[in-house]
Amino acid sequence: MSGLPAAAAAGPIALDDMDQAIIGLLRGDGRLPYRAIARELGVTENTVRARVRRLEESNTMRLVAVTDIEAAGFGLLLAIGVQVEGRSPEAVARDLATFPQVFSVNVVVGAQDIEILVVSEDQAALNKLVGEQLAALPGVRRLMPALALDVLKNQPDWVPFHDGPFPEEAFFTGSSSAAAAPGTGATRPRLDAVDRRIVARLSRDARLSNGQIAGDLGVTEGTVRARIKRMEEEKQIRLTAVTNIDRFGDALLAYVWIEVERSSRTRAVATALAAIPELGFVAVMLGRSDILAITMVRNTEHLAEFVHTRISSIDGVRRTESTLGVNFVKHDYRMARIVG
Repeated sequence: MSGLPAAAAAGPIALDDMDQAIIGLLRGDGRLPYRAIARELGVTENTVRARVRRLEESNTMRLVAVTDIEAAGFGLLLAIGVQVEGRSPEAVARDLATFPQVFSVNVVVGAQDIEILVVSEDQAALNKLVGEQLAALPGVRRLMPALALDVLKNQPDWVPFHDGPFPEEAFFTGSSSAAAAPGTGATRPRLDAVDRRIVARLSRDARLSNGQIAGDLGVTEGTVRARIKRMEEEKQIRLTAVTNIDRFGDALLAYVWIEVERSSRTRAVATALAAIPELGFVAVMLGRSDILAITMVRNTEHLAEFVHTRISSIDGVRRTESTLGVNFVKHDYRMARIVG
């Protein structure tokens, strides 16, 4: 998702500078030893340990493994706008959330009623999911899909902590040996069966020891250590801190669809957008518009100001269309496109 704009950080709870610094270090490495954090910040190890415990027990922060969607077996990533008729958007959103491939469901205001993020193993699976299953749900009038051609930025830092139903390996429905989807430029190696079992445990607690994982799986500790190291180096997983957006009363997710003046300028505009810290997701899209950017805002006024001053002012941007999330029904923060 995104880094929360500084102005939106005031809410039901407040993170002081020490909390922010600890979270920042753990976002870079969710397994960073407490001793190393303490040394970096000039405090005691016990102080760091207590702070992390408080952040976790208050449901403000979790230390998890985020899995790259391609490594998990999915060659396609889509953003789909859903227009609803005859039922409430909340009811339709709950039905959409039952599909494991639909990993994010947000009721929104704007041109769409719901925004969803979807992964699919390949074109055939996508045709079945969208054309037969999602389109047939009661209340779904129209689906407005857009295929992500190139994800330039995806920072799953601020997310809602929705806990279910997320079966342990629900996000590994793709085959570990599946070929890359045509036209995606996929190059990320797929996780094998042992990798997936390791990641399933790390997705609940990134600081789970290699020895504990090895004991659970019946393999050696060295095997676990080597596999985690390889998965991180190949950008198949990211061990990181994620922070709970629901703990902040004035933070809303906004989807900004951007049309560029000429198709030849799409990449340059997307690169400029990816450099904006407040944008947590930037992708070149096929369908709906040229680029999708996702950020956090306080309200519609803040969204309008942000779009007008930070996005529309970029050379090459022709027009924008925004939807503002009002009710996160589902978000599986274990899944992202790992870039950078």
